Amino acid sequence: MADLYMSGLTGALDSETIISNLLKIKQQPLTALTQKKALVQAKVSSLSNLLGSIKNFQSFFESLNIDKIFTTKKAISSDNSIFEAKATSNTPNLNMKITVNKLAQTEIRSSTLGMNSLNDTFSSSGTLKLKYWKNNSDVISFDIDYSAGQTLQNFVDKINSSQSFIKASIYFTGTDYRLMLSESDASSSSKETDENNQSFVIEVDSSYGLPAELGNLESLQSAQNASIRIGNSSNPITSPSNTFSNVVTGLDITVKKEGSATLTISDDYSQLNSVLNNFANNYNAVVSIINLMTGKGAQFQGDSAITTIKTSMINLLNPLIQKGLINYSDSDGTISINTENLDKLKSSDINSLKDILNTLNNSFSTQLKSIASTITTYKNTGESQINSINERVSLMQAQLVKYEERLRKEFAQLESFIYQMNQISTRLEDFVVTLSKMTGGKE
Repeated sequence: MADLYMSGLTGALDSETIISNLLKIKQQPLTALTQKKALVQAKVSSLSNLLGSIKNFQSFFESLNIDKIFTTKKAISSDNSIFEAKATSNTPNLNMKITVNKLAQTEIRSSTLGMNSLNDTFSSSGTLKLKYWKNNSDVISFDIDYSAGQTLQNFVDKINSSQSFIKASIYFTGTDYRLMLSESDASSSSKETDENNQSFVIEVDSSYGLPAELGNLESLQSAQNASIRIGNSSNPITSPSNTFSNVVTGLDITVKKEGSATLTISDDYSQLNSVLNNFANNYNAVVSIINLMTGKGAQFQGDSAITTIKTSMINLLNPLIQKGLINYSDSDGTISINTENLDKLKSSDINSLKDILNTLNNSFSTQLKSIASTITTYKNTGESQINSINERVSLMQAQLVKYEERLRKEFAQLESFIYQMNQISTRLEDFVVTLSKMTGGKE
């Protein structure tokens, strides 16, 4: 249990005021230390912001794929409603006419008979042998059992759960409900429907056919491969789907409708603009933070460790400055890309741009690593100072508590002593009065 000290026993001393004033004096070093801690914390916070910006700049260079920037190709169709195309870095630059002869089409077949109601059921059991031709010689077969009492929907579900090449559904003719079978994906089969020769992509084995209630299969839509012609070639190129892969090395074409359009493959250096603008944005982010940290009256004004960062980065801009690719602000040191000069250089000397990016990548990556290390050390030093101050503050606070306890104890003892002296003085006065009366004296 803590000691209990009573004050104000005599009224002769204003103990609380005296103690409070003494504590204020004693707290002055603690207050100064707390203020110092706040200043160091503010510096560490600024250094953390700067370090974050530096790391973002480093990430920009780490993700920079210079070879990809200069090997990207673009494929442009003169009419995107006819076809679109995609090229890779391996696609040669070219210009050619492409004629779309026909589009791909999936085969759709249905039963010749149907059910009067969706609640009607099959009258007998059996097995359907369903065939799917992937090409003119490769066929896949699926055995699908059905039984008396099943509905058409039960049969559809069983077909769909048994395989993925053929999509079964219910087709309502307006008078009855029939089974419809269609290709799930046109690209799965290169076979085309030949109704004259009774050759289909989707077939059923005559010995294991449909339930009697459904009859046989008839064709609703023929399977058809897409076909294109390059230039004046008499040999068409076909594809089971509307996408033609590797028509030329790395070139994919997706056709949309019949017709002719011109395809142009060329180098695509458009990424250069966004890359250099991102470079400028990251550079400016670092410079802006340094400006705030080192401005007049700021925490790091005149701090060479911070101010030289800006100078060291400016020196690395020489490759861009020499080619007139940046606009430099004398007022705050930020930069912007000179798009006009960049576009000119893309047309006249693309190799010099590649050299510039490689130079920037190497020089800035090395410099930013060094800067990050310096800032980290600087920041760690500040954090160590904060930890040290915290320890000193804790110690001084503990000492202050003890000091206050000692003051209260001493003042309580002083008041107790004064109280005793007052009691003795009162008794002496009483004794003198009594004595005077006893000897006939007057008060």
